Amino acid sequence: MTDAAHITDEDLTAYLDDEVTAEMRARIEAALAADPKIKARLTGLTLDIASLRRDMLASYPPAPPLPEMPVAPTARSSTGIFAIGLVAGLAISGIVFASFLAQPKPAEGWAGFVASYQMLYTAETLDVVDQSDADTRAQLQRVSAAVDLDLSTLPEIDGLTLKRAQVLGFRGQPLVQIAYQDADGTPVALCIILADGQAPLALTEGEARGLQTVRWNRDAHGFLLIGDMDPAPLRQAAEVFAAAL
Repeated sequence: MTDAAHITDEDLTAYLDDEVTAEMRARIEAALAADPKIKARLTGLTLDIASLRRDMLASYPPAPPLPEMPVAPTARSSTGIFAIGLVAGLAISGIVFASFLAQPKPAEGWAGFVASYQMLYTAETLDVVDQSDADTRAQLQRVSAAVDLDLSTLPEIDGLTLKRAQVLGFRGQPLVQIAYQDADGTPVALCIILADGQAPLALTEGEARGLQTVRWNRDAHGFLLIGDMDPAPLRQAAEVFAAAL
């Protein structure tokens, strides 16, 4: 028997993101082999890549017809051979491109969804945010209640300006995003998800959707700091947040 009952959705999403310890990986894989319910939960946490790929292909307009190539009257002229080779090459390229889209992509957990959301942010997104200190305090109190964690006294980080805080969600779990802006305008986000019984995770640097990330887990919370910035200052900021939270 495995201890499958103690494997949470947060454990499974960390497994999908390849951010679990070797011990937790062994526990999850043993549970997947022994318990169909765990396998079904894991399947439910993955992106439906096939549907996304079909939608993307359907959005492309049909390719225009190739113009007729002039062919000399002589059989198998060099121009004709070149035209045939060009058409064949285009056909092969299309097949290769379609095959690339058909390749299975790695499944993602909550960090992958956060990264997809963060990709939409630009400097202009947060430049227009100009709220009072009272509004910011009220937002921090609201997001604190959502994830059962006091965020009202977040530490100040050199070079980062707190812009706003909001409650999002992932798979029915509250997910808090606290948006910051770097000195050069780069958006940076501290995201926190509430998930009981997850495996501890030390500060772990990585990359998602071309953005730098630092993840860690503690008690009933998963943390992610993400932004398009150098890894060193992002890691330093994560260390300050991790020490305070």
